[in-house]
Parts: sequence; structure tokens; C-alpha cells
Amino acid sequence: MVRILLIFSLFITVGCASWREKDSEKAELYLKMGASQFENGNYPAAMSALLQAEKLDDKNPVIQNTLGITYFARQRNELAEKHIRRAIELDKNYTEARNNLARVLIQVGKYDEAEKEIRIVLNDLTYPAIDKAYINLGLAQFNQKHFAESKESFLRAMNATRDNCVANTYYGRSIFEMKDYEKAAPALDNAIGFCQKILFDEPHYYSALTYYRLGQKDRSVARFEEIIRFYPEGKFRDKAKAMLALIRKTD
Repeated sequence: MVRILLIFSLFITVGCASWREKDSEKAELYLKMGASQFENGNYPAAMSALLQAEKLDDKNPVIQNTLGITYFARQRNELAEKHIRRAIELDKNYTEARNNLARVLIQVGKYDEAEKEIRIVLNDLTYPAIDKAYINLGLAQFNQKHFAESKESFLRAMNATRDNCVANTYYGRSIFEMKDYEKAAPALDNAIGFCQKILFDEPHYYSALTYYRLGQKDRSVARFEEIIRFYPEGKFRDKAKAMLALIRKTD
């Protein structure tokens, strides 16, 4: 779950920034190594390379941002926030870092501050990862149970990138939480098509729950059984087993 949200709500680039002319070739090499290891999910190796880069250039905003999201991936939220804030201090126009800061703030429950940062991100019309900004906005709203607002934010993310797994999932979940199960069912089924290939089982589970709430037990059972079959290490595997046991007990 954490890795999927990292992929779809954080953004990382390492090239074409103005600071590169001042930076040493060695620091840039370590930065690229760290970013590559991060994208491959090898967070310990990424951290090692990025700490070496920071030693060579501790005033490099891209190094600070990349360090921050790597700490975030290791669930060290305080250090993540510290380094990403430092990146923004070094470059006030560093929109990518600002969006990443918002994601960290959401994780630690600072929703108002997160939304403030996201509004600044959305005002930057040159920012290329607008879907990630809207996902972060939607997550902040969803976690505060503002489901009608989060639905609209996730829809905007989907309009920017139609096949975004997290946007589609939480669009469907927002509708589910509003108890509009007739509309939640097709939305979550649609999300499954985008998420199954990356083994993200959340839309599958909430699709099954939706059909259960609609009284369509056969479709619900089929979905729960698919979770067990398709996601051997899925987050919702045990919950699916429990729901199947409950349904079969009451039949």
C-alpha cells in the first residue's frame, strides 16, 4: 500500500534544474544513483547514495527533496518533513518539493497545512504532475471524511491521467463512503482494471463490499475469492477470508 501511494502521489526528477551548474559531478552522480534506487524500491541503497550526495552539497534542493521522500518511504516522517522543507527553503519555486511536502503532511494529519501547500502547487501552471497534486488534495479531504469534495478531486486527477490506479480507487471509495453503492460499484470495478496489474487489492475489496451492501452476494463472493486467488500477499486478503466466512455462515 505504501509503495503504491508513493508511486502515485509523490513526484521525483533529477535533471535540468538551475543548481546543476554549481554542483560537483560526484554529488550529481550520487543523486542520480539514489533516485534510480528509489524508483526501483531499494530504499536502503537510495538512502546511502543520497547521504553521500548531501555531504558533497548540502545546499542542493533536489538532494534534500529526494532525501525527504526516501525518509518518507522508510516511514521516518519527521525527517522527511525536515528535508523537504529544507528543499523549499533553498528554492521557493520548487513545486515538486511542495507537493511532496503536502503528502508528508497528510500522513501526519496536518490536513489544513497540506491543503494550503497543494493550492500553491495547483496555481503553478507549469507543474507537469497535476494528477499527483489532485490525488494529494483528495487524500487530505478523504481523511477528513469530506467525501463529496474528495470525489471531485480524484475525478480531476482521473481527468489528467485516466488510468491512475489510486485516483480511480479513491474516487470509487469516496462514492462508497457516501453510501451511493449503485454508483460505487462500476467505479470500483473500473479501478480494478487499472490496479490489478500492479497487485493493488484495495479496489477489489471495496468492490466486494459494495456488492455485499447491494445484496448481490454471488458477485460479492466472487470478488472476495478473487482477492485470495490474485493477491497472495495482498493487504485485504485476511479481511476477504473473514468476509467469506461470514457470508457462508449466514447462508
